[in-house]
Amino acid sequence: MKHTIYVENGVGRAIVETINLYTPKHDVQAVFQHDVHPGMQRPQKGDEWWIKDVTRRGMVIFTQDRAILDDERQAVIDSRARVLALGRGKYTMWEKLRCLVSQWAAVEDLLASEGPAAVTLWLSRADIERF
Repeated sequence: MKHTIYVENGVGRAIVETINLYTPKHDVQAVFQHDVHPGMQRPQKGDEWWIKDVTRRGMVIFTQDRAILDDERQAVIDSRARVLALGRGKYTMWEKLRCLVSQWAAVEDLLASEGPAAVTLWLSRADIERF
């Protein structure tokens, strides 16, 4: 497998299943946060530890919490993470899928790049950020 996307719980398992449905066509697989880090629903002290873990495993983070690019910015930079972030945390599942599919070229660019970098996926555009 060429690329793996670590999909946060809030983005949804349906997005993981959709990406994986097309894996043979685009050589990208997705894993669900709960399956990799089942303790994520328990109280914890920050996100830095899993950002570092996921990045060390070579995965790209897909989050609906764009605040990670501000609140955990230093962890993203230090670990050279690549982050896909939805522009709004309140997107419906259908809107999340629309963002992902309509901005797939930006996703592929991020997958092919070195971190730290981020792409914010909006319904009408993708914003690229290099750190």
